[in-house]
Amino acid sequence: MSDEGEPKRIPLWKLEETAGSQAPSEGWRGNPAPLLPGWDPSQVHTSSTVRDVWARRAPWPVRLLRALGRMLGRLFKAVAVLTAIALVCGFLLYLKGDLKPSSFLGGPAGDPAAGASDPLVYRTAPSAGARPRTPAAAPAAVTPVPTPRAAADHPTPGREEAVAPLGRPAPVTVKSRSYAFTATGKDKRPAAYDPCRPIHYVTRAANQPAEGPRLIKEAIAAVSRATGLVFINDGATTEAPAAKHKSYQPARYGDRWAPVLIAWETTAEEPRFTNYAVGTNVMGLGGSAALSRDGTEVTYVSGQLELNGPAMQSLILRDGLAPARGVIEHELGHVVGLGHVQDPAQLMNPTAVPGVTTYQAGDLTGLSVLGQGACRPEV
Repeated sequence: MSDEGEPKRIPLWKLEETAGSQAPSEGWRGNPAPLLPGWDPSQVHTSSTVRDVWARRAPWPVRLLRALGRMLGRLFKAVAVLTAIALVCGFLLYLKGDLKPSSFLGGPAGDPAAGASDPLVYRTAPSAGARPRTPAAAPAAVTPVPTPRAAADHPTPGREEAVAPLGRPAPVTVKSRSYAFTATGKDKRPAAYDPCRPIHYVTRAANQPAEGPRLIKEAIAAVSRATGLVFINDGATTEAPAAKHKSYQPARYGDRWAPVLIAWETTAEEPRFTNYAVGTNVMGLGGSAALSRDGTEVTYVSGQLELNGPAMQSLILRDGLAPARGVIEHELGHVVGLGHVQDPAQLMNPTAVPGVTTYQAGDLTGLSVLGQGACRPEV
């Protein structure tokens, strides 16, 4: 409503409409003619853009396709952003160490350079120059396997793995700190076999004394009782011991870790059996190879035990079966993870002592610890 006496303002278009000669509309941004053919400017408000007009005036199939295109464009942008975020997160996790590859620790049994086996020299007195066990070699990086499967250097993980340990170590009535481990990880835990799966072993019988099978059976029973680890005898083998014993031999043993090899040898096969410097015989060598992730949770997977056949036969004839069985128990101690300890009262003393023919308090304490390792289904 206008004020009384004030003249009314009539828009120009109204005057032109009254006169019947409406002025032609101008194109977008001063163009004197429509930008698109068939476009009727009189149907659109003068503030509309060509793009908006075309969007409303285009046929419905075209509008539908344009809407789908806009949706797909937004979807592709979202996928690209999520992919970039995932790549950045993965890279950060790698730098942190969570995705670093596994590595193998320790050398195969019989490889003195890797510190995986120790001799037992049979003497009547402790060796004055005996030295403690050298730690295992530093880990060497290997490529991780993304999914459980057999590969060129290891079998399918989790074979024969149970949900809990298969046995328990026998109670230790008298505990002692007189023991040592062959190797420990960065987490300070000793290298040990997985208690949730059995340890298979095979025997090469060539050069063994007549009492050899009995001695091995009794020594295996002693270490199994002390650790709770379960051993399975896979029978005879023709495999010869080697300085670099292979822990995975699928052509010979199938898709599994190679069983522990127990072999009777002569000085012709193993020159270390004869120590000409002091005129004594080395009675045996034993050790295991281990698998580790980033230097922690070190787990033994296979091993080797070499026995001096002729020297063991002479020992049996001279002193009976007990000292010979003690030699095998000593080497089995190395196989499951015990190192030498400078204590003549223990069987793991580096030199045999008369009267010490089986595991003692320190040996049993250490074996009990080794039998309580972690289950490792990923190995």
